[in-house]
Amino acid sequence: MKKLFFLLLLLPFFVDGQNKAANTDSAKYASFVKYYTKVIVKQPTDATAYYKRGNARFNLDDFSGSISDFNQAIRLDGKYEDAFLDRGRAKYALKDYKGSIEDYTQTIALDAKSSAAFYNRGLAKRYLEDFKGAIDDYTQAIAINPNDRDFFNDRGISKKHLQDIQGAIEDYTKCIAVDPNFESPYYNRGIVKKELKDYKGAMEDFSKAIQLMPDDGDAYCSRGDCKRHLEDYSGAIEDYTKDLSIHEDVDAYTSRGLSKFHLNDNNGAIADYTKAIAIDPKYANAYYNRGLANEALNNFAEFLDDCNMYISMEPKDPDGYFKRGNAKFDLEDYKNAIEDYTATIALDPKYTDAYYNRGLAKRNTEDLRGSVDDYSSAILIDPNNADAYNNRGIVKQLLKDDAGACDDFKKALALGSKNAADNIAKFCK
Repeated sequence: MKKLFFLLLLLPFFVDGQNKAANTDSAKYASFVKYYTKVIVKQPTDATAYYKRGNARFNLDDFSGSISDFNQAIRLDGKYEDAFLDRGRAKYALKDYKGSIEDYTQTIALDAKSSAAFYNRGLAKRYLEDFKGAIDDYTQAIAINPNDRDFFNDRGISKKHLQDIQGAIEDYTKCIAVDPNFESPYYNRGIVKKELKDYKGAMEDFSKAIQLMPDDGDAYCSRGDCKRHLEDYSGAIEDYTKDLSIHEDVDAYTSRGLSKFHLNDNNGAIADYTKAIAIDPKYANAYYNRGLANEALNNFAEFLDDCNMYISMEPKDPDGYFKRGNAKFDLEDYKNAIEDYTATIALDPKYTDAYYNRGLAKRNTEDLRGSVDDYSSAILIDPNNADAYNNRGIVKQLLKDDAGACDDFKKALALGSKNAADNIAKFCK
């Protein structure tokens, strides 16, 4: 059965024995091409000769040449099932997915029991994002041959795309039942469990995937994500480091940086974010996270630079403007901080912290009534915001509204503000 295979190749360097095998195969297929070219000269109506030369060219990655030979085989024999199937594979390799689907459909018309044709057509449909059609084809392939692991694994992938999470898990589990030593379904099932926040279950699957394929860097990175969510930051760092020992991975650098940040290793976090940016200068989250680490180290100018880069890439994210406003506030540039908090609110009118911080900035620019208004807006959105009541009370006291200030301090105290009691003792007789 001729199927298309998707293998995640994580070994960029090969030992001599593997190179010899690759070279031997290339020589073999080149020999096939030479031989069947001579056969075709002598027997130009031999469909099989064209087919076999086309097959050899396919194995030499000469997909256009193979299609030309398959065309000749089909012209000479309009019911040449294998020629249609392999021409579909060649078209698929050239990303002519619609053309490959046509050939697989013709194969199925000639042989309704061709599980390979259904499976391969499902792959092509998946790349065209026809996930429902892909599932239908994988299901047909399974009905014909229920013992092929790939059929279940790829149907699970398509189900996940359609948010049929439980169906995806069931297919990955069935795939494992067919072949318990197949790494991909463990990894894929782990990804789904991670999205469901079943981090312990996901870790078990990633660990099994790693056991079966120790050089799968992505499995280490994904297991690291689970550990990070479970607040095992040291364990997460170990997994990200293992991933990075296998290949350069922007996500691993960024996630390792985040784990270091949680362990208060801000300099280490900055170093990892900087490496991520060196690999992908357009990776917005790395700038955002590096900015937070810079802020923790009081590197406010660097914090501001990172916010500027993040906003240039994500101009519609209110959080970018909020963080930049904080950077400017830290630099005591209250006027421009207010502009950023205002931009935050324009993008998200329910952004409570933006009102709160803008209230602080306005207070520092002596816009006391504007400050009261912002704290009032924060309270309107979050009536249990004790700090907003306490701070509004302070501003009201500055405005000589002693009664209003005391009311706010008492409300803040009732909501748990630690500072309200001192303010009541100081200002409320």
